[in-house]
Amino acid sequence: MTLTKRSMIHGGRERTWVEVAQGRAETLLLFLHGSQQSATVARHFTARTFDAFAARNCTVVYPNGVGHHFNDLRVGLAESARTLGIDDVGFLTELVSRYDVSRVIGCGFSNGGQMLIRMLFDAPASLHGVALFGASAPAEGNAICGPAAWVPTPVLAVQGTADPIVPYAGGEAGIGGRNRGMTRSALDSAAYFASLNGAPRHETSQARDGVRVDRWTGGAAPVELWSVEGMGHVVPAPNTLDPSLGPGTDKVVGAELVATFFGL
Repeated sequence: MTLTKRSMIHGGRERTWVEVAQGRAETLLLFLHGSQQSATVARHFTARTFDAFAARNCTVVYPNGVGHHFNDLRVGLAESARTLGIDDVGFLTELVSRYDVSRVIGCGFSNGGQMLIRMLFDAPASLHGVALFGASAPAEGNAICGPAAWVPTPVLAVQGTADPIVPYAGGEAGIGGRNRGMTRSALDSAAYFASLNGAPRHETSQARDGVRVDRWTGGAAPVELWSVEGMGHVVPAPNTLDPSLGPGTDKVVGAELVATFFGL
């Protein structure tokens, strides 16, 4: 397994990413970090559990945002990635095109998850599936673009019921002065993606104590929502994190959910 720091010029600016690879791969797995994070922080934040996909016929890449943010789809985003007009859709599309793979899976935490939703809206068919952690869809009126050209795409969503930044029940997202506008509830968000995918069949099950799974099937692409009781604004992984993000959990591991859902 090799770790390589790569870069390219896009939009007149050097854009960078960390690549974790182990020989020829058929799948590219993007992991987009959250607000105030970076590629390196994201790897530690997830206890390097996503690095392990390099041994599962994947190349794993961790792109860096500008000013530690991606220019996601929320009207409420007021970071430099937005004020500078950073073309992250173009950057990520070009990055993906550099890899000769048959499938591209996007995984994103918080701001990174919101960026993946923008990719689904602005660059349909560029991703073959997405996993969203702590990133429910913006409420109506809080999105700078819509799904007019939507291509059915498998969506895995994972959210904690004790998330202090992206409220599980919906409402105002953000912390302190960093308001991100209104967000849908976790359940409404997943149902929204299911409606876009044309997947009307909804069922609920209990994966284990304190972990509920909502599944939508019967359409062109499935949607799953894993609701973790008492978990905060995190990607579930075996590590200890900033308490301001809310509690972690040992009930699930995010990378393992990704592996199962996408058959990695």
